[in-house]
Amino acid sequence: MTGWDLQPQGISSVLKTTGEFAAKIEKHATSYGKHLQSAAEHAGTISADGDSGGKEAKGGLVALALSQFAEHTTPDLKFIAARAGKSLNGAMDATTEYLKGGQHMAERAQQAQTKALGAPDLDPKKPGKQTG
Repeated sequence: MTGWDLQPQGISSVLKTTGEFAAKIEKHATSYGKHLQSAAEHAGTISADGDSGGKEAKGGLVALALSQFAEHTTPDLKFIAARAGKSLNGAMDATTEYLKGGQHMAERAQQAQTKALGAPDLDPKKPGKQTG
């Protein structure tokens, strides 16, 4: 493919940096869930008589809203982390295959050069096309 000039060292550096960032996303996603849970627990409740039955009430409208928010956003965060992982693996696999292809093409070129340097076969008694 003309115009392609991949630099494996540069690709490796970008994949490493991106992988480190993706790992941070996973860490923040875990923290995200814990913080939402903590916020929900500390949001307080609304009670008609101001009494929660002698127990500290956990829940209420804000907690419910935060719970529903987490329920709807957590799959998105998981998707982002999974997509980042698949993208990194795909880039690494594509680079590996590109390099294998370059090596394969170089081997074929070497074989063609070796064949071209061989002595021509000009035996007129052989059937078929003669080389030379």
